Amino acid sequence: MGQSLPRYKEEPKKTDLDLFPKTDFNPGTFDSYSSETNTILDVKSYDGFVFELNHVLNQQFSIGHTLTLGSFQQPPYYSLQAAFRDNNISLIGNIENNGLLHGHLLAQLSEQLTFQTAFKITENNKETLSNGIANLEYFGSNWTGKFEARSNNTFICSYYQRITKNLNIGTRLTRFKTDGNNALMYIARYETKKTISTFSYSDFLNYIALSYVHKINSRIGFASEIVYSIRDHSSFTSLGFKYSMRKSSFQTRFTSRNEITTSLDLNFPMVSLGFSAKLDYKTHKYYAGIRVKIGPRD
Repeated sequence: MGQSLPRYKEEPKKTDLDLFPKTDFNPGTFDSYSSETNTILDVKSYDGFVFELNHVLNQQFSIGHTLTLGSFQQPPYYSLQAAFRDNNISLIGNIENNGLLHGHLLAQLSEQLTFQTAFKITENNKETLSNGIANLEYFGSNWTGKFEARSNNTFICSYYQRITKNLNIGTRLTRFKTDGNNALMYIARYETKKTISTFSYSDFLNYIALSYVHKINSRIGFASEIVYSIRDHSSFTSLGFKYSMRKSSFQTRFTSRNEITTSLDLNFPMVSLGFSAKLDYKTHKYYAGIRVKIGPRD
């Protein structure tokens, strides 16, 4: 399959501050409709050596350092992160040695309303480039609505509704003001005690995605996903499982692109060790990495 059809991933990176209000009948956020699939299939992949040091200054402030060495995918780099968190707000900033600066703000304005904004500033050929987003999200008793504006004149509206105890459906409209085009996406999620099935269709990217998660127990889960491109009649399939224990976790993913990715995480008091490997079993190319993290767990 061509490179134009990556494995679909909508869920943004999670913060360790759960501001989103939830009720027994609220479906959650539109972007998290397939979060269980992503949790199993998005296996951590890195090569070389990654060192992270996190230091908590007090209950609200923390700083972090990340150093990457020996990578075949990118040159060595260093990044510094600072974070402020309290009950209603999370503010995180990050700067890298290549000049990349980005920040993220998440705030709870009321019991049902949250506000998020993020920006990124970088330099390319001595030219400063920047982009940003801002959104408002409202959590109703059995629905969630979101409006987002982006700096490239793109506007997004989404609506996510719980129909029954097991079934959620949603739709999202994206308006590209620059060229006047619109894009629609439809999703559905059906959940039982042991299984989760999701469906999504995008008329702009012209694909259909189906996923299935089976939870053996609280520690073991299996997931599968297939993305079919209506445009070029190609498909991409992923299979994976995750085994979680109290102080460790093991994940493996197999894809139709002849790739196997696996990771092992070991957690000790104030220290975490991670091991990752990725193999293309058709070309026999591979890389592996080690990650050491010192400080409180996320």
